[in-house]
Amino acid sequence: MRGAALPVLLPAAMIGMAITASPAVAQDANAQDTAAPAAAAPDQAAQPSAQATPATGADIIVTGSLFRRTDTETPSPVTTLTADSLAKAGITTVSDAIRSISADSSGSIPTAFSSGFGAGSSGVSLRGLTVNSTLTVIDGLRTANYPLSDDGQRSFVDLNTIPDAIVDRVEVLKDGASSSYGADAIGGVVNIIMKKEITGVYGTVEGGVSQRGDGGEQRATLTLGTGHLKDKGFNLYISGEYQHDDPIWARNRGFPLNTADLSGIGGDNNNAGSAVPGTTTSAVVAPTTQLTPGNVLSGSGLATGPFQVLNPNGCTGSTTPISGTAGNGCQQNLVADYGQIQPEQTRFGVTVHATAQVNDQTQAYIMASYFQNEVKASSTAANIRSYNPINTQNIVLPVLLSNGQLNPNNPFAATGQPASIYYRFGDIPGSSDYKNHVLRGAAGIDGRFGNGWGYSVSATVAHSWLDITQNGYLNLTALTNAINTGSYNFVDPTQNSAAVRSALSPAVRTQATSDLDMIQAVLTKDLFALPGGPLQLGVGGSFRYEAQNDPNQNPNLTTIGLNQYTAVGSRTVESGYFEVNAPVLTSLEINGSGRFDHYEEGYNRFSPKIGAKFTPFRQLAIRGTFSKGFRAPSFAETSGSVIGFTTAKAPCSIQAQHGGTVAADGTCSGGSAYNQSYSIGFNTVGNPNIKPELSRSFTGGVVVQPLRWLSFTADYYNIKKTDVISGGPLSNQALAAYYAGTQLPNGYTVTPDAIDPAFPNAPQRALFVNSPFANAAALKTSGIDVSALVQLHPSDDLHVTSRAEATYILHYLFKPSADQPYSDFVGTQAPYITSSGAGTPQWRGNWQNSVEYGAYTLTGTAYYVAGYKAVAFDQFGTTDCNGGSTYGGSDPNFNCHVRRFIDVDLTGSVKVNDKFNFYFNVINLLDAKAPLNAGNYAATNYNPTYTQIGAVGRTFRFGANVHF
Repeated sequence: MRGAALPVLLPAAMIGMAITASPAVAQDANAQDTAAPAAAAPDQAAQPSAQATPATGADIIVTGSLFRRTDTETPSPVTTLTADSLAKAGITTVSDAIRSISADSSGSIPTAFSSGFGAGSSGVSLRGLTVNSTLTVIDGLRTANYPLSDDGQRSFVDLNTIPDAIVDRVEVLKDGASSSYGADAIGGVVNIIMKKEITGVYGTVEGGVSQRGDGGEQRATLTLGTGHLKDKGFNLYISGEYQHDDPIWARNRGFPLNTADLSGIGGDNNNAGSAVPGTTTSAVVAPTTQLTPGNVLSGSGLATGPFQVLNPNGCTGSTTPISGTAGNGCQQNLVADYGQIQPEQTRFGVTVHATAQVNDQTQAYIMASYFQNEVKASSTAANIRSYNPINTQNIVLPVLLSNGQLNPNNPFAATGQPASIYYRFGDIPGSSDYKNHVLRGAAGIDGRFGNGWGYSVSATVAHSWLDITQNGYLNLTALTNAINTGSYNFVDPTQNSAAVRSALSPAVRTQATSDLDMIQAVLTKDLFALPGGPLQLGVGGSFRYEAQNDPNQNPNLTTIGLNQYTAVGSRTVESGYFEVNAPVLTSLEINGSGRFDHYEEGYNRFSPKIGAKFTPFRQLAIRGTFSKGFRAPSFAETSGSVIGFTTAKAPCSIQAQHGGTVAADGTCSGGSAYNQSYSIGFNTVGNPNIKPELSRSFTGGVVVQPLRWLSFTADYYNIKKTDVISGGPLSNQALAAYYAGTQLPNGYTVTPDAIDPAFPNAPQRALFVNSPFANAAALKTSGIDVSALVQLHPSDDLHVTSRAEATYILHYLFKPSADQPYSDFVGTQAPYITSSGAGTPQWRGNWQNSVEYGAYTLTGTAYYVAGYKAVAFDQFGTTDCNGGSTYGGSDPNFNCHVRRFIDVDLTGSVKVNDKFNFYFNVINLLDAKAPLNAGNYAATNYNPTYTQIGAVGRTFRFGANVHF
């Protein structure tokens, strides 16, 4: 009873806390929080102090505005992640900080998803609108995107390549902001603000390890600064940092993270080779027919006899025997042999920053940084059978070698029969290495002059280059040669020489790049006085150049199994914008802004926004905004191409013709290996006629501070996107039409799979759905954000702080085309394709409580993600587990619902003196286990977007800060 009630009670409790006593890592930047003195933080107490205010006084520019202000409560909701609250939560990277907020939802990219198209990166997705609708800026300036696109389509900034040691704060604007920033700001803006002034020597050393003894982490930072802006008129600092995280292997975690066999708990056994024939590192063969002499790819796909294990010693290595109606084979747990929970990651970089106080009214800065992030991930042994980019599903071992001798790898050669073969090259290690470099420079000057005039001019140049090394993929020409000459020993692969293996699988090395060069200028003027203050007008303009060169890693179709995707292009964008801020009354502020963007391709768009804040009395502020925005198509969407894969099963009606059994309730099970889960490909090509996505959004909320020590906020948001760009939005209809034998939608084709050897006359399942990028009909989402802050100071030595935030998604509605109805994805694993199977949990929140007594600090932070139904309408066309489950097992109700997840982190510190501070972090204090999510394709049996720490387990970190 208690377990059943918890998913309902916890969200309600979090709302109660938000109203009575709390928020968490992220909180809305209200006046009370901004004015509060910064407390000593476990990981930041000895960190550099920041001169966050400009030369002109104690006012700052809040993200989303052109004007300086002392009141940080704008009409738009802005969440501020301070160094203090992040350190108390044990968060040490920008990536973890941003992805911890409750507004980050479906489409967010975790580094753990190392097999995705954006592998090696981390990205934020505000409001679940995917990473390409959230704009990430540094000190208000754009930076270069990650050279690869998420799903081969969506451009975004890699959070792993942003320096951590010099971040002053992160402001997250949770509102449409195209009127200020242009395209890509539909879901909101993440503004990472660096420290302006650091004096002295600051250093951090940290080490950590999981409770299981793996996943070791080492981190170190060193910052040296000199000069005071106030006294000497300048400040110069240099900062370097290093971080290394060891890999965590799936085999070192317990069930179900270490296997695809869920038969012991009511699911299916999806281990390789669990049905005959199967593809494992022990070769399995059967007699067959070769249609074209000399062409090893021309097998008929039909076995003329039973399958048998090629090695006379039977199944070898980690494979185990299995038999069935089609013959004998081997089974292998590929997850345990090759799977990783966490890839190896190494980050390091250096930043040089100089600030000059030119005069009382003018301040200038210049900075340059280099950062490198490298992610190394293991991959499964290469499959001799593939359909990407060349179909090798009907590959055979011929009777005769090219020298005329009988083929020693073919046990049927003596009788003149070619051999159909299933095999994985277990003797050839597979891995992917993504090394991203970002070189960035920025400079700016701002100040005031005359009577109420202000100005700001800034520029940035950013270049990112990604070195990709792929190991373990097969070269088609070399494979064909090895089969025809017999140089590769399929009978006993341990006898193959290093030279033979290297020839079969040469390393594939490519480099992708992206660039962003930008200059912008703003001029502001206090026009005249209104009852609430001066009427402010700001105008500005910007020019930027952006480019991406992501070449095809497999241009000559010579590498088997290596996905093909490409995005190449460049363009210039000119923009002009304005903002008017009118404090009509002391209690009423009205703000209006607009921006016109012209893209070289011809996209011209004006984006307006209006907002208001009403403060009837000091304890209450009511705010709201309305805006329109857009997202310009990416280079991948206009001229690129991508082939993506996801896990699927053929419909029960098709499975029945391949030996499956259909029950009275419509579920199906059994049959040949053809009925198991398999990878279906979606081949999407760029569309030069694609249009920009358009958006309409509004927010409305309150900021309440009934007591000096208590404040909370609540904001409603509502966003609608039209002309949403999707890869093959009618793919479901195309699949249904293919299986029904009816007309496919215009522009769509389906490539059938090879013939099922066990049932050669049965219909073939779909192998590829071929389609263009297209503007789908619409997406609508709405929800409520709540946050709260309590700051108590019972005595000079005792400080108690409680923070909480939560997001409740009311609706996430999507329809693929104008003639289709809306489907609500909230509480399900949809959108499946565009979110890496992350889904849309209805609730997400966190709660942080910190106690500081003298030199000691102890903080606990809890994170909550609601459960969801493991169905995905966008993938299977239904929200019923029977046919709609992303697991697709023989029992549709198995794992139909993914449980909620709660984890708690504990941090503590002791300030020895002004120069030394020691701290500890216990991440996932209660060792909460990631809930089973059998249908998630980003990881095996769990969801890495929200529950990665539940797969890693309890982790300990210890460190020290020094200051001289």
